[in-house]
Amino acid sequence: MKDRLKAAMKGDREVRNILIRDPNRLISQAVVKNPKITEQEIEKISTMKTVPEDVLRGIATDKKFARNYVIIHNLARNPRTPIGNVLSLLTLLQLRDISAIGKNRNVPDAVRRHATRIANARTGGGRR
Repeated sequence: MKDRLKAAMKGDREVRNILIRDPNRLISQAVVKNPKITEQEIEKISTMKTVPEDVLRGIATDKKFARNYVIIHNLARNPRTPIGNVLSLLTLLQLRDISAIGKNRNVPDAVRRHATRIANARTGGGRR
């Protein structure tokens, strides 16, 4: 456990790719906190459906990654991202992406309804 945690914090890209799938949440969270991790790796992690919710929550609340549109978009589409985080991220997306999430059957119902509500508000559309 101690060795895996140390490897997660200081390891290279290959080690991070292996350890992000670790069943222990501490290990996968340590991978995201690794100072060497790149935005491209975070983009890839944000699409994974096997990553624990805590990791996705950490990415969503990290200001360093919240500036990247692709990461925000991936988190909003990922069904494992906590609903509270997704609802706040939806306002940052473009209209076409919000509309697509409103039609996506893989995301939770609450997220779809909220996305549809935002899309209708932005287009001036009425209620159904």
